[in-house]
Amino acid sequence: MSLVREKLARPLQSGEFEDLRGLVIDEQIELERASLPNVDFSGSTFNAPLVLREAVFGGLAWFTACTFNAPVNFSSVAFLSDARFDQCRFSRVASFSGAQFQGIACFDRSEFMDAAFLDHMTCYGNLSLDRTRFDGAASLQDSECFGGLWCNATVFAGRADTRGLEVHGRTWLVGAAIGEDTPAANRLLGSIRSYGYLWT
Repeated sequence: MSLVREKLARPLQSGEFEDLRGLVIDEQIELERASLPNVDFSGSTFNAPLVLREAVFGGLAWFTACTFNAPVNFSSVAFLSDARFDQCRFSRVASFSGAQFQGIACFDRSEFMDAAFLDHMTCYGNLSLDRTRFDGAASLQDSECFGGLWCNATVFAGRADTRGLEVHGRTWLVGAAIGEDTPAANRLLGSIRSYGYLWT
């Protein structure tokens, strides 16, 4: 068993976390339906697929400033605390379809270079996409954001599917752009159901 797999197999301990920062990971990690400890992967590079379908992060899930050079699959993962994916670079397809975030879902200043599936997600905290760039197609279809949606200067360079997206709380679309269209707030608003304050 590799060091990474060994650390991810450890039980959740309150007040402790598995330090996996700054690693270069060349092996595929596939842990479906696993219960995962507090983990900090900040600054790590993943050169092989990361598949954590239906896993449960019982505490911290920090992936700040990670580089994903292979596909990642967080479909139907439950994040029971804040999930940090800020300043990440996703070079291949990234799927968070059906994921549940009980804390903040933070993707600030991240870049999705291929298709990004953020559809059918449930975010009990804020979904934060501050200055996030989507170069490929992006889907937020049928996601629910109970703590608001923050799309400050977010760029959707390709197709953006927000059909059925519901936002309860603040919807911030200031400076958001779709392709060469700036501002894009009116195009996004046509398919977002917002039940709180709205800034465009």
